[in-house]
Amino acid sequence: MSKFGIVITFLILVFTLHAQAQSQNNFAGIPFGSSRETVIEEMMKKGYEPYGQSGVGERVVIPVFMFGELPVQVDFIFNKNDKFYAFEIRTGRVERARLSKTFEAVAYMSDQFSLKYGKPSGAPAIGETSYLKENVHNFYQEWFSVKALNAYTAVVQKGARYYAVGSVTHRQLAVEAEKQRPREKASEAPVF
Repeated sequence: MSKFGIVITFLILVFTLHAQAQSQNNFAGIPFGSSRETVIEEMMKKGYEPYGQSGVGERVVIPVFMFGELPVQVDFIFNKNDKFYAFEIRTGRVERARLSKTFEAVAYMSDQFSLKYGKPSGAPAIGETSYLKENVHNFYQEWFSVKALNAYTAVVQKGARYYAVGSVTHRQLAVEAEKQRPREKASEAPVF
């Protein structure tokens, strides 16, 4: 192979890896780091009606979003700088008799995460016969292949109900702090 062919092959590989990395750093085409307004606008363009839109630190919620074939609720989570840094998807709650449906949903979520984030770190950690701790995310699978992201699927038990959760967090944006603003000097004059 000529030097020119090697250079072209290398450039194609670099662009492919860059494109793959970019596709992992978004949800529904909305990149991590987007502003609250951008997230709301993009979801409205897709035909969804978000709620919980006001206030720094508040989540933007899409109550019914089709995650492939699975209807879920999506929460867009924002950091102190009001940048989109994480999303959480969750199914509806079901009673113990339908716990198998929750495990079907978490397996489906895990398959979808595997398509986007690569191979999970291991086999599912829990099953229908596992003891589930109440009010915590009982991890089903985790993905460590994308260095900038924390991604996992889990099952949650609240009271006598169960639901599946999928979560992806952009590590750098999660810890991004507000830039320190210079404090204004307090006035010596009375305020009234």
